[in-house]
Amino acid sequence: MKRIFLLLVLGALFAGTRLSAQNYNWAIGVRGGVTATGLSVRHNFDPANSIEGILDFVQGFNVYALYERNIPVISNGFDFYYGGGINLGSWGYKEGEFTMGINAIVGLEYKVPDAPVAISVDYKPNLNFIGKTGFHAADFGIGLKFAF
Repeated sequence: MKRIFLLLVLGALFAGTRLSAQNYNWAIGVRGGVTATGLSVRHNFDPANSIEGILDFVQGFNVYALYERNIPVISNGFDFYYGGGINLGSWGYKEGEFTMGINAIVGLEYKVPDAPVAISVDYKPNLNFIGKTGFHAADFGIGLKFAF
């Protein structure tokens, strides 16, 4: 019964709207998070596929490269995304230890319809297997990007 109700609610949300994923090609901005805070660049290859790069200067210097799948939800402008990628860099300024790991990402982005602004919230856990090893589960982030 709960599944039927959930399907009806989702159907009602989508019924009156024509959804289209990612209505921009490039976005440049910032992401504030726990382990990945810095400059963010995102490129949408098509409505369903994106890559995102994050340059993190807060906890050393780290580069994150992420592949993301986009799914339109709720109404025009909202996209759910998920994916994964790698990170390379130096963790910490004093010790400068080389770090390498894998990342997952899941989030929700809203592209403001008549403005070149995209706002996102995401969760990006990380597993480093070289350098500062370990699982870092607490990386929630907020992003603000200029989309064009």
